[in-house]
Parts: sequence; structure tokens; C-alpha cells
Amino acid sequence: MNTLLIWISAFTLTLLLFYGIDQFIMASQGLPLNWDLTPAQ
Repeated sequence: MNTLLIWISAFTLTLLLFYGIDQFIMASQGLPLNWDLTPAQ
């Protein structure tokens, strides 16, 4: 497997993971976020 492909996929997976964790934490605190991470009204 190509090393560059592994790096890109790992980087993308990490970004998605942090994004999901951030959405989950804010929602559990009663502060839902829009998809661009701005507070939802």
C-alpha cells in the first residue's frame, strides 16, 4: 500500500474523529452546533 495514501487516510480519519467528538460533547452540554461548528440557535 502506498505510504502517502496511508498518511492521507489516517489524517482524514483523525479529523472526522475529532469533529465527531466535538459535536458529541457540545450536544451533551445542550449546545448543539451547526455543521461548520458555529452555535446553532
